[in-house]
Amino acid sequence: MISALNTSLLQKNEQSEESSDELKKLLKKLSQSADDNAIDRVIRLYEKTIVALEQEIWKKSPTASDIEQYQNAFLVLEKLHELKTIDDRYNFKIVIPVADRPQHLKHCLDSLLTLCKSYGYGGSKNKQYKKISVLIADDSRQEDNIKQHRAYCEALTAQGIATDYFGLQEQLALVRQTAAENPQLKRIISDVNGIENPAEFSHKGASIMRNITYLKINQLLPQGKNNSNTLIYFIDSDQEFCINTTDAEQNFYAINYFHYLNQTFKTQDISILTGKVVGDPPVSPSVMAGNFQQDVQNFLSAAKKLQATQACQFHQHETDSSDDAAYHDMANLFGFAARAQAFDYHCTLTGEHNNRDCFHNFSDKLGRFFYGEHPTRKTFFHYDKGFSNTTAARTVYTGNYVIKPENLAHFIPFATLKLRMAGPVLGRLLNEKLQGKFVSANLPMLHNRTVDDTGQSEFRAGVESSNSRIDLGNEFIRQFYGDVMLFSIKKLTEQKTSDADSNGQAIQAIVRDTYQSIRQNYIDKHHTVLQLKAQIQAQLDEPQNWWNNIKEEKDTHRAKSNFNNFLENIQLNFDENSFAFQQISSAKHAEKYLHDIQHAIQHYQDDMASWQRTLNS
Repeated sequence: MISALNTSLLQKNEQSEESSDELKKLLKKLSQSADDNAIDRVIRLYEKTIVALEQEIWKKSPTASDIEQYQNAFLVLEKLHELKTIDDRYNFKIVIPVADRPQHLKHCLDSLLTLCKSYGYGGSKNKQYKKISVLIADDSRQEDNIKQHRAYCEALTAQGIATDYFGLQEQLALVRQTAAENPQLKRIISDVNGIENPAEFSHKGASIMRNITYLKINQLLPQGKNNSNTLIYFIDSDQEFCINTTDAEQNFYAINYFHYLNQTFKTQDISILTGKVVGDPPVSPSVMAGNFQQDVQNFLSAAKKLQATQACQFHQHETDSSDDAAYHDMANLFGFAARAQAFDYHCTLTGEHNNRDCFHNFSDKLGRFFYGEHPTRKTFFHYDKGFSNTTAARTVYTGNYVIKPENLAHFIPFATLKLRMAGPVLGRLLNEKLQGKFVSANLPMLHNRTVDDTGQSEFRAGVESSNSRIDLGNEFIRQFYGDVMLFSIKKLTEQKTSDADSNGQAIQAIVRDTYQSIRQNYIDKHHTVLQLKAQIQAQLDEPQNWWNNIKEEKDTHRAKSNFNNFLENIQLNFDENSFAFQQISSAKHAEKYLHDIQHAIQHYQDDMASWQRTLNS
């Protein structure tokens, strides 16, 4: 019977009426003759067949029909699970912090619904998915966006996925109650003294929002063993449950995330698992301006040698940047090899078009860079060793990680400093505490920094725009001092200093030494960025270039304006007189940031103890 299952269910024509009738007969025979243990044996054998199919699909470039066949195999697997008297697979509580991003959130929730329909994990009862629920933690300020977020929660519940809304008023009440019982928690969930209007408690930042949500989850879940079959899945609102490849224009729902997370946590001794992202880079534009300008320079060098009306020559195979953080100007700091060569631009236009059209289209994407999109260095999915394989982790991708309820004890550290790099900092601390129980798996989500209709992020903390000017100043500062925090923590955990240094002298020395080292790296890259900017400006203005010899052509004039706006924004954000550069490079301005970092690290153990008492109360 097992052989019959393997043969009939995975044929290309498995959706035929004849095959469907055969499946019903096999399932009926199994349900009449087998107990849960026997069904489990069939399930395990069938899972191996699915993995074999999966491996076959990823030996080549998958097609839509390949992925549909793969999804259908999992739907059959769900029918096997339905035969059991008890389904002991994990339930998933998906937590999505969001701040003024209705379009992103809508795409994220739509992708979750598509995933559930495609794979059917956990089955459904009364048109509700039994093992999947969602909590939206809203940090929005705009009332219209809040209304839309609430409406999306109601709509998703109506479509079969139970979704709760955790709004500002409830957050403020929870923080007030918690801080009143334990004032030290202000360093973790913020200080609400003087805040009366819930709207004033918005835009707290993703790290504070996650910590407050940890408290909410701790309230929602039953205590002790009763919550042992639940996993908490944190994702970001600008992500989707699908992946990209270099060989296909479309994105695929090619990963049954819940199945593989359940399997991994059931078969391995894991406390926290992190995935990654594909698509747009997970870092700030402030640390990508050097390599992107190399690619802009490379594009102009190629374009000026071509005829404007010639068929577009920029459709070479898209370059994959997944293996070495090629989008990061200082990848060497993170142990990746530096890459000097530029990446070619892959034109995204379809249909008949020429080099001039491509020039216009590329220029339209330049402004997107300042919102975190990298038009030339995206990351693409690789199957590699499959979805069940795990490796020791050192970074938490805070937009894609899964924890057991008891690991709510590991809050996002130093949240009230509002620095970037919170995930890598937490990862270093978890790596020391959990060691082999903190792992990474090949379960990436698609990351989209911008929305198509504006080419901007709906809301991005620390980024301010006015007309064509885009100011990264606050994000730049948060990125720099986030790096100082990260590499200070790295040194402290390697030297076992943070637990033993009660007077803070060793912590102070490490933080300040780290600051000097990171500062020099940023200054070096700063000079490179401005040199590249000057070279691109000269290249753009060369009189002989065809784009400077087309008269009365509005699109080309607009394209040149896009390039010039891009270069002006580079100057605005990287100039030596800019606010961000002064805050980074001046010892006087740095003093407060370094003091706050040192103070936060020194009180981390006290914060851990206070947090644990709160969770257990």
